[in-house]
Amino acid sequence: MADNHFATLVSKDSSANAVANPIFTQLSDGTAAVGITSGSLDVNLTNTSVAVTGTFWQTTQPVSIAATVNVDIQDSWAGLTGGGTESGALRVTIANDSTGVLSIDDNGSSITVDGSVGITGSVTVTASDLDIRNLTLADDAVKISANSSVNSVSNPIFVALGSGAITGEVHSYDTSTVNGNTADNHDYTVVTAMLVKSIIVASSGALKAELQVGPVATLVTKAVLFIPKVGGSQQVDFDPPIEVPVTSTGTVRIIRTNREASSNDVYSTIIGIDA
Repeated sequence: MADNHFATLVSKDSSANAVANPIFTQLSDGTAAVGITSGSLDVNLTNTSVAVTGTFWQTTQPVSIAATVNVDIQDSWAGLTGGGTESGALRVTIANDSTGVLSIDDNGSSITVDGSVGITGSVTVTASDLDIRNLTLADDAVKISANSSVNSVSNPIFVALGSGAITGEVHSYDTSTVNGNTADNHDYTVVTAMLVKSIIVASSGALKAELQVGPVATLVTKAVLFIPKVGGSQQVDFDPPIEVPVTSTGTVRIIRTNREASSNDVYSTIIGIDA
């Protein structure tokens, strides 16, 4: 030995210490021995997490987690299956927010609702052109009244007469001197469709007046009146009015026939409404 040093062999037996020939020891925390289970050291972790990697199979390794999940909903649901879908469509339950308001954004398009929608409360609709079904008298009759009570003799509708000009009234006047035993015509051409309410005829002597209406090529006689030799006037009223359509140039004509040998002054007026 030199300088008090000498070679020392550390081993559990006479063979050299190696991985296959370890030295057996016991670990302790100063109070108790450290536990070992099936050849593995027992370890307690405090205030930390352990990353787990590998493949998890739901049928044998279910995982439960509480978290907020953000879902990017796309336009197509053709590949969706499971409890949250129905015939390839995503089932979504929509709840109102903390203000009690439920907002649906159509993203500039339209929202289609299949089936019926139950509404509690009032609905405000803002639209420039509201497309609804055609109204019918049986289903959509609107009560007309001065107030919330039913219209009746004691609850009439108040009507104010306007001061504007009345349009459509026809008062067609014509005068002529008709030679003895000859005739001439007083014609009024209908604008759209006309209702003839009355005619007035006058003369200075004997006269026959015949009212005809219809297309100018196929006029039909509706009334005839006579003025005696001493002259005079007559007026005939029609109730209901005579309707004259404008088809093929609708015309109202009074044929004034002088029944004197001498000339006769004749006058006529057609009264009605051009619809």
